Amino acid sequence: MRFAAKLLFLVGILVQPSVFPGGVLAADLRGTAIASLEAPAPVSLREALSRFLSLEMIRATFDVVRREDLEPALEEQSARWKSRPPTLSELADLNQQLLTEASYYLVSLSYVVQSGGAVFPSDRSEMIYANDTVSKLEDLRRQLVDAFETGGDVVPVLTEAERIRALTEGYRNVPKNLGIFDEHGALLDKALAEGPKGTPT
Repeated sequence: MRFAAKLLFLVGILVQPSVFPGGVLAADLRGTAIASLEAPAPVSLREALSRFLSLEMIRATFDVVRREDLEPALEEQSARWKSRPPTLSELADLNQQLLTEASYYLVSLSYVVQSGGAVFPSDRSEMIYANDTVSKLEDLRRQLVDAFETGGDVVPVLTEAERIRALTEGYRNVPKNLGIFDEHGALLDKALAEGPKGTPT
């Protein structure tokens, strides 16, 4: 089963009211830090676009959107928000979608490992890789919530999740055909630079 298809299958499982190995409850993740997202503080255009792109990149990981559509979608959103900055309601909705889908991504990876579906590199024992990976994913979940509560950057969390994804596919490093989040900064810079002239970023 392809990685994206496998994770989409698991995401479907996650919406059910069940408890996963290790006591992880999907509903708990979905509700985490909801209160902090209801009234977001205003953010810069760059920060808003960064979160929009992060959300689209998660969807590209799951093959929900095409990777080649990331850049035009970001440029279109940049042009729209330069003409009219996102409202607090729009930011709250964006934050909620990003928190939910990033949480599903992390929990799906954890379940792949705990259910024995990961194929780790052969340089270390599978048990060591599995234990380290599950622990790291739990740390990433906490970092994700902290990022939303403090207005921090979620990209480092997602970049590390992508590295773990590569490990579960047998790669010690993220191959170019799998890596998406390493392109985040370059795509963001390009979209901001190519916006309407005279419009502050």
